[in-house]
Amino acid sequence: MKCRSIRIRRVQSTMALIALAFAVAVPGCTSVMTYPEYPGAPRADPSLQPMPNLMADALKFAHERLAPGTELVVNLPPTTPRQVWRGVVKRDEPCRPMAATDTIAWTVQQVRLSGGKAEVDVVYPTTGIYQLATVHFAGSTGQPFYPTQLQLWLVPVVAPKSNAPEAVIVDPTGRNEPR
Repeated sequence: MKCRSIRIRRVQSTMALIALAFAVAVPGCTSVMTYPEYPGAPRADPSLQPMPNLMADALKFAHERLAPGTELVVNLPPTTPRQVWRGVVKRDEPCRPMAATDTIAWTVQQVRLSGGKAEVDVVYPTTGIYQLATVHFAGSTGQPFYPTQLQLWLVPVVAPKSNAPEAVIVDPTGRNEPR
């Protein structure tokens, strides 16, 4: 009986050490991703979560704080897949993708994700020029990211050009596309 209780305690101790090692190792293994990537940066797939939600939430957060009550016209990086465009438009309704004829739009320039923190650079229109803002996010394993801060940069940037695929402009949510 005494030997059995010693073995049980050893197993319990071993399991506790494994759980502790896992709890310490998992947060240390969080990925660092950038979209669109720059040379030497770790690449991210924009269609995998939380990338689409970060883009949509950053656009909405910045727009609500800087131009509430105006129409939200969204623009994403040039290599963004059509399904991501549709997901962002759907999440940010009412909004629409930027068309080639639009002169005002809110553009995601870059998304950076590192563990429980994320940053999304948004190019936004002001009086006659475009400027840059960074939306900071916090999150944790298994929890959604939420915006915590809007950082404005007093740096003029070039006016964006529409990157939306034609199919997204014509049918933003994909409801009329054949299945």
